[in-house]
Amino acid sequence: MNRREFLAALGVVAAWSPWRIVPALAAPRIKAPAPVRDPILDPVHDPTRFVAGARYAVTGTLIRGDSGPPQPDMAVLVAHGRIEAILAATDPDRARAVASVPVLAVPGATILPGIVNCHVHGLHASNERRERYLVNGVTSIGDAASPLSALPLLLDSPSGRTATAACAGPMLCPPGGYPLTVHSPDHGLTVASPHQARERVRQLADAGVNTVKFAFEPGPNVRPWPLFDAATARAICDEARRLGLTTRCHVEDCGGLEPALDAGAQTVEHVPHRWITANGPCPVLTAGEHPEPVPHLLRLLERMAREKIIMTPTLDVLTRSLWNGPALFATVRAFAAMGGRIALGNDHPYRRTGAGMPLREMDLLRQAGLTMTAIIGAATRTSALACNLADRGAIEPGMAADLLLVRGDLAAGLHPLAAPLCVIKDGRIAAPLAGQG
Repeated sequence: MNRREFLAALGVVAAWSPWRIVPALAAPRIKAPAPVRDPILDPVHDPTRFVAGARYAVTGTLIRGDSGPPQPDMAVLVAHGRIEAILAATDPDRARAVASVPVLAVPGATILPGIVNCHVHGLHASNERRERYLVNGVTSIGDAASPLSALPLLLDSPSGRTATAACAGPMLCPPGGYPLTVHSPDHGLTVASPHQARERVRQLADAGVNTVKFAFEPGPNVRPWPLFDAATARAICDEARRLGLTTRCHVEDCGGLEPALDAGAQTVEHVPHRWITANGPCPVLTAGEHPEPVPHLLRLLERMAREKIIMTPTLDVLTRSLWNGPALFATVRAFAAMGGRIALGNDHPYRRTGAGMPLREMDLLRQAGLTMTAIIGAATRTSALACNLADRGAIEPGMAADLLLVRGDLAAGLHPLAAPLCVIKDGRIAAPLAGQG
């Protein structure tokens, strides 16, 4: 397949968006290695699939996903669905490297990693994840608890064709504990002993999960729901780590936070925003004009920051509940100020939260004091880490080529993310969006 044929294949997207598809420079001419001939990659049969298997460059201002500042005039080289190299304008190898491949150049474009919504439920099928997430710029999701019967659908993620799904399967819980107190029985797997904990984790690992979720949730009433004993909770986390699975813990009540951390949770799902004791509710914020977390909660947040435990606040869903209030924002603000790692998830579909680009969750994180750069970092690399997606969420050599192209200055606001110019998934042009050309 020569360069002319490759450019012809790229031409199928020209009518969809305002891209300039810049041909390779005439000089210096470096002949690229001839690709392997494969009928599947022939543009006559499937030009979009061919783009996924080829080498090309994308140029613009770069946001890598590591919470660093934007870098102007960068070139990202993509090869066979992976990031091959990142070259600045001053790099002596850039001219030669870009000369040998086609270039996707959008005037004024910013390139950033695909968004990862790390805490969602439902929308299991690959076509649903494509239509509701991928085409809107969410290239990966973290399904934070679903029945065992949903795992085959979630694990069906054809390369470049749908949002990658990290999945946990049912939430591990003590008999009679959360989520069985609220959700259907198939959303929980009961664990009554350390031995059974290890068996359940192995059962989930054999089913294909890459995260394990458990709960330390005493509930909103003075009489608490059943909770794990320390040995059983620790057995869950130890076995998960042994098998390379990330442990995620549902915590809304401050009373569940310390035992979750002691057990070895790697992420805390939701903001611990209430504290119900045997004597009734206790405040989680200090009194005064500028409330902050009470000393007990502050100490635990400091521990999370020190141990690099991720918090996924899910402010979108919590602000739609009776628990909306300063405890949500002050806790996130304090944790961020400590350098705590924050991931982005909106808990779709509960309380009418939406699929697609999670703009409301991003804006609520902004209200909690996160900068735009920190929000993008939360929505990309940190969310990917929370989902145990090691090769997603950042633009670095060797990472999966999940990219967004947007027009506009993200430092000035989130609005460019509402309508990405282009979504690239595993190196494949997955969604030049309608209305952009």
